[in-house]
Amino acid sequence: MFRVKPNLKQIKKYGHIKDDFLEIPEFWGEFVELTTIRSGGSMVRFKAYEYQKIMMNLANTYTNCVILKSRQMGVTQTIVSKFLQDAIRNPAASSIAFMRNGEDASAISRRCKQMLGSIPKYAVADNDNVGYLKIKNGGDVYFKNSSKEGSRSLDSATGMLFDEAAFVEKIQQIYAASSPSGALSAGMVQKFVVSTPSTKSGWYWDKLNQDNGSIDIEDIAIQVSEGSLYKEIPGLYWFLDDAGTCKIIIHFLAHPIYKTIPNYLEYRLKQDGTDWETVQREYNLRFVDSAVGVFSTTLIRDNVVNDLNTVFDPSSEYYAGLDTSTIGQDYCVFVVWKYSKNRLFLVDMYRKRHETSDYNLYQISKMIEKYKPKGIGIEITGGVGQVYLENLTKQFKGINIQSIRTTGDTKPTMISDMVLALERGQLGYSPQSPLIGEMLSFRRQGKKLEAAPGKHDDVVMATAFAISVSPIVKEKMTILTTAISNW
Repeated sequence: MFRVKPNLKQIKKYGHIKDDFLEIPEFWGEFVELTTIRSGGSMVRFKAYEYQKIMMNLANTYTNCVILKSRQMGVTQTIVSKFLQDAIRNPAASSIAFMRNGEDASAISRRCKQMLGSIPKYAVADNDNVGYLKIKNGGDVYFKNSSKEGSRSLDSATGMLFDEAAFVEKIQQIYAASSPSGALSAGMVQKFVVSTPSTKSGWYWDKLNQDNGSIDIEDIAIQVSEGSLYKEIPGLYWFLDDAGTCKIIIHFLAHPIYKTIPNYLEYRLKQDGTDWETVQREYNLRFVDSAVGVFSTTLIRDNVVNDLNTVFDPSSEYYAGLDTSTIGQDYCVFVVWKYSKNRLFLVDMYRKRHETSDYNLYQISKMIEKYKPKGIGIEITGGVGQVYLENLTKQFKGINIQSIRTTGDTKPTMISDMVLALERGQLGYSPQSPLIGEMLSFRRQGKKLEAAPGKHDDVVMATAFAISVSPIVKEKMTILTTAISNW
């Protein structure tokens, strides 16, 4: 006889589950304290912080909230827990969490279901679906990967969360497409537009500044981050704009644990293994100009090596990156970096355009045979790189060749790793290297990272791919793993 774990339908049929659940508290703070969440590697009781309670009180008063926040403040889970409470208390409640990507949608879905699973005396799920949670005898919550379709295919919604809105490329279309779902809720739909800072452009930036009159949102954010402006507790501030939308600013100073860590920003810089600009933006509520150079001129100059030794050393490790191209104006670039004493040195480069893939592959193969790199990163996003990947993988079976996709999430991370390497003095290149010119013209244009008009970024990207397979990034991941385990 085999023992099989029963599914939900079998439990309902044979387990005689009663529907006489205990009544859920009306106040959000009392509700969440009944639940448990994952924290620090263990399950603990959800103890709401003061800024989270104030935020929910504001949400109960104002249906539209636009929130500017520091990273890792638990704002998303706070809002989703409210959606869960609504679904348990009200069978007509239907909320939608639009997340930045599929991974975030799955993660917040798991956390929400963990909370529900911790209160079986009060409510249970009526289904088992990653993207949709139905409460037995109650309402529901959807977890969606942001897409242009929004919620057109869904029923009338009572709550909507637009998470990390500054980083969703088509957020304006998503927001507009979701309006029909809220139109049937008699004007009672609760909307949260939430994000950490990004650039001073785009839909989220406009939403933050809309109907503010003479209020300068950037100046307000700076004052809040400095602790000179707050309401009730340092690190928290809000105001109503002329349209009745509640603008809420939440800085890490409002967090009872983070505020006690000395030099918290320096701590995050070390633990996250990222660059200073990213730390200022993600934790200190700093926005960046919509069109600004990514690589500091000073850092570029500091990493120049005047007497760079490019002679092949068979005892050294080499790492390479390949940015492919078609027969257009872009270059096909293959860079080889020598790894020595925790530093990478650019020792060889293939950079051609208007050549066939067969020609490029032949020249690149010769370089691989010479240097025998321990790792090669190849971009395959546009499809052309897949041809190079398959050819080189078959030809060099003993070499670690990794495929890389550049997306709105991965490209900023790779460029940030490159900036961090410059800040740490871990790169080296000759004064004549074309990498210098490309770094000087590499810009942040709104949400995009790219070369200035008429310029190229092929060497920059090939370098970013090489760094991503090098020990420099492995060292960063070791630091992050240690930080997470010690948190």
